[in-house]
Amino acid sequence: MKKFLFTICALLATVSLYAQTPAFTASPQGQNMDFETIKTLIKAEKRGVLKENMNLAEDENDVFWPVYDKYEFEHSQLMNQQYTLLKEYAENFETLDEKRTDELMKLALKLNKQEIDLNLKYYKQMKKVVSTQTAARFVQIMGQLNTVIDLSMTQELPLINNL
Repeated sequence: MKKFLFTICALLATVSLYAQTPAFTASPQGQNMDFETIKTLIKAEKRGVLKENMNLAEDENDVFWPVYDKYEFEHSQLMNQQYTLLKEYAENFETLDEKRTDELMKLALKLNKQEIDLNLKYYKQMKKVVSTQTAARFVQIMGQLNTVIDLSMTQELPLINNL
């Protein structure tokens, strides 16, 4: 457990360092490069955390990673959409009207639901190839990692203004 907490803290530190780059205010090319760098680092860190904490048996190891890779691909697609939403909010939060605020909020909630649906989908898929306990551990670990990532991505964003 201590190792897991240490790894979570290391991931938070890594993401926080990159989250402090001027990703929301740099040129569009710089934004994409910064976000791509962050995604690459996050992906490697998440895989490392899973390797350290999943405690996979040798036979599980061979079937777990292909399913995880599919999950990671789909989760990365959601992360791209979340980043786009956060970027728009960060660039426009001071001038958002009621209508656009409502649209962004609905999109954020839709993305949250899609992430929950994705976790359920891959929990079911994992249970087909590994034990229920291993599948549940995967969902727990990914939930904790994604919470850390979400916090890192949003910690500097201001709250919606009353206009």
